[in-house]
Amino acid sequence: MSIEIESEDVIRLILQFLKENNYPEAAQALEQETTVKLNTVENREAFIKEIRQGEWDIVLKRTTDLRISPRKLMDLYEQVILELAELRELGAARTLLRQTEPMFILKQSHPERYLRLEHTLSRSMFDAKDNYPPGVTKEKRRAAIAQSAEVAVVEPARLVSLLEDCVKWQQHQGLLPLGSEFDLFRGSDQAQETEDDAFANNNYTNIKVCAEKTYAECTAFSPNGLYLVSGSVDGFIEVWNYKSGKLRKDLKYQAEENLMAMDQAVISLNFSADSEMLASGSTDGKIAIWKVQTGYCTRRFSPAHGQGVTSVCFNKDASQILSCSYDHSVKIHNVKSGKLVISFEGHTSFVNSVMYSSDNTQIITASSDETIKIWDITTGACLHSVQPQMGVPVQTVSPITNDAAAHRMVAVLGNNTAIVLNDKGKVLQKIVNKSDSKFITGTVSHQGTLLYILAEDSFMHCFKISTGELVGQLKVCEEEVIGLARHPFTNVIAVNNALRQVQTSAYDTNATVQKLRDQLRYYAVAEIAGRPYLITKNDKVIVNRLNDVKVGDVLKLDKVRELGSKDYTLKGSPYVPETVFNINATVIEHTKSKLIQIVKKKRRKNYKRTIEHKQTHTVLRISDVDVL
Repeated sequence: MSIEIESEDVIRLILQFLKENNYPEAAQALEQETTVKLNTVENREAFIKEIRQGEWDIVLKRTTDLRISPRKLMDLYEQVILELAELRELGAARTLLRQTEPMFILKQSHPERYLRLEHTLSRSMFDAKDNYPPGVTKEKRRAAIAQSAEVAVVEPARLVSLLEDCVKWQQHQGLLPLGSEFDLFRGSDQAQETEDDAFANNNYTNIKVCAEKTYAECTAFSPNGLYLVSGSVDGFIEVWNYKSGKLRKDLKYQAEENLMAMDQAVISLNFSADSEMLASGSTDGKIAIWKVQTGYCTRRFSPAHGQGVTSVCFNKDASQILSCSYDHSVKIHNVKSGKLVISFEGHTSFVNSVMYSSDNTQIITASSDETIKIWDITTGACLHSVQPQMGVPVQTVSPITNDAAAHRMVAVLGNNTAIVLNDKGKVLQKIVNKSDSKFITGTVSHQGTLLYILAEDSFMHCFKISTGELVGQLKVCEEEVIGLARHPFTNVIAVNNALRQVQTSAYDTNATVQKLRDQLRYYAVAEIAGRPYLITKNDKVIVNRLNDVKVGDVLKLDKVRELGSKDYTLKGSPYVPETVFNINATVIEHTKSKLIQIVKKKRRKNYKRTIEHKQTHTVLRISDVDVL
């Protein structure tokens, strides 16, 4: 059951927060723009007491935050004016009478009452009998006004209190782990920093699929980086903590062993951009849409295809789901209605992979019919068809992350080759592995600089996309490997194999350092005077003058962003630990900038002017670049 929340109530909560935390200008601006008043007092009894005692300066100040009916405001202001007249504060009384909104309304609606007040202020003496009805005194009028006050009492810090209750409820329901650091604004239980791309060179965790005689056919990381999901041959879909390798029991449905499940083997998975929804495709041609937090299935397409669904992909706003199948078809369905939006016909064999273009105007498909096709999403027309190699199926196609402007993508072929192409179908680059082992699948790193490819020999190869060079390779396991997925922020790669395992690999500094020690020559990207310099041993570096150093001094360079050799690279986050390197520079001289000759030509005269820059520089010789 959904609860409807009034927008005015939300604004009042914000107003209370602003006023309690001393943001009067922001509160005033919000009131003026929304015309919503807080209409509450911290203590109703104290407010009534102030009215009864005639503390009108305080009362009138409080009414600016209250929404009181015009009739009751007129009664209040009328009483204040009468008491000011009694005290002979005629200037203040006339100001209230002639320059306030309640009295203007009184003049329009009850002119006789307004004229009576004007007459009272013009008299030389104040007589209570002329201004109060028989039997009514000043105190009784105050009591009547106090009794009719339209104000509510609200607990202080109401907004914060509601948010705390919400977080507690999520923890109680298992939607949020107890004791975790919670980012209230992002709605996540941890904030993750984006790492620089680096080869995931070391085994990290080993996840064992719960059921026996089964294994994971596919895996996927959520875009927020919190979930690693696996789909198994028995139809179960499980959500894991990739760091601990354990099932996420903070999800209530998993704690109660009510797992998400399909009738047949799950062979494709994909998250929506907000990580709220998960799409799964199975071997019987069905697609299911799940709410990850609750495990509830919001939509089933039964079936979406005539055979197994090999790949699924949400569009940007998760309103449509793109899918492909062994039946050679590619389709888009509406998530809300479940209806078919459009079908793309043209492949003559299994369609293995689908993706949307960065602007969602095209889709790209990869097929075992040896082609990559680019389609118009509106008309369903095939715009471009590419056959990278004769007789070689295309296993998968992936966008190059952070490269939306160039519209580039990577396709992994069924031999030892991958290609980089653009949205026009033009092949820009080929990446070829020296080993003859056939590629199974691949994915692009989170920053778009590396390409991870899984081969039949169970090796994971990592290539630099810009050059095609091999960065490194890792023997993942001895068993048959099936697929891989990459984390959206960190250098973590998950590989699922045929022995009930999902193994994650991560970038390990110690492993890289160990390999670097066997190298002969090193380079480094070191910060000197706040600027990065690419250096090797015996290099001469000219920097802006360094103060407090003299010729012959040896400087230790401790801010190193990158350290590497011909074969291996160690990247810092942001700096490489100082314990793994020794880099020194010797000051060899302080010098001024070179002389500059400026030659100017005019119609009748040519002349030369020589100037000398006053800026001085320090010249360093890199004496040591070593790995410890």
